Amino acid sequence: MKAGTMPNAAPLWNPRNILGVAFFLALGVLPLLGLSPNLTRLLFTSCVWVATSVAWNLLGGFAGQVSFGFAVFYGLGAYTGAMAINAGVNPYLAFLIAGAAAAAASLVIGLPTFRLRGPYFAIATIGVSEAVRVIATNLRVTGGASGYRLAEHGPFKPVEHFYTALSLAAIAVGVSVWIRRSKFGLSLNAIREDEEAAADIGVNPLATKLIVHFIAAGLTGMAGGIFARYAAFIHPQGVFAFNTSVAILLMPIIGGVGTVAGPVVGAFVYGLVQEELIARFPQSHLLLYGCLLIIIILFEPRGIMGWLRRLFAFVQRARRKNAAVPLH
Repeated sequence: MKAGTMPNAAPLWNPRNILGVAFFLALGVLPLLGLSPNLTRLLFTSCVWVATSVAWNLLGGFAGQVSFGFAVFYGLGAYTGAMAINAGVNPYLAFLIAGAAAAAASLVIGLPTFRLRGPYFAIATIGVSEAVRVIATNLRVTGGASGYRLAEHGPFKPVEHFYTALSLAAIAVGVSVWIRRSKFGLSLNAIREDEEAAADIGVNPLATKLIVHFIAAGLTGMAGGIFARYAAFIHPQGVFAFNTSVAILLMPIIGGVGTVAGPVVGAFVYGLVQEELIARFPQSHLLLYGCLLIIIILFEPRGIMGWLRRLFAFVQRARRKNAAVPLH
């Protein structure tokens, strides 16, 4: 692909994008059908995961920078949003503040870590994530080991929480589509394929990675703030946990890393089955996630979207083969 060309020549309103819009509109109609509280909660959680999964994919999928530290942004967003709401800030403004705090933190973290590459960068993000978790556990302002309670007044409105999470998920997907179609997305693709070659054609790798990291962290921070308001209680061992970073990384890999739809599919699969796995295998669910990750990498690195493409290609070949057979 030549520099300066658009990464996708297809028109914006192509069948795939129309299908995506229809999918989110259908999700928006579901609460009007009188869903059970448990199903509404599962859909809310899945939408929060969609936002974080799509955000991680901007960095890990489009730019090829595999981070194990997105729990930092999720946790910072959760605590910042909760503290802002407790201080009397409008919840929706608090979500923006949460995103801004996480985005600002991404610059502080990204400047030193993006000078590393490959596994060294991944290891550095693990170290940063664990350091932030330990610090948060020992700070009085975060509630320390006792956690932090959000004291928002008024009745609990699960449908409002769902629509808030759905809106952020839709915004995240819209950002993903825009970046993938833009020259900025082309620069990310060049960095993923060969960072030195990208620099030779005029791309600034450090600045480009910092920008996409900033965007991804902001979306993840807002997701954390939305979750904190819903849960009304957060704990450093939960929102900053390494398990959270693994989950955020696992979802786009399940669905199809580097694609637009893959992180959405992976987030809904994960969101709908995670509680069942934790309930049935409380001590070994992380082992199961690891096994699933190995299976996907070995047999279909492109995830569920890769399997769907294979199935579609198989059906197309079968149709052509049947059409070529002469009728007697």
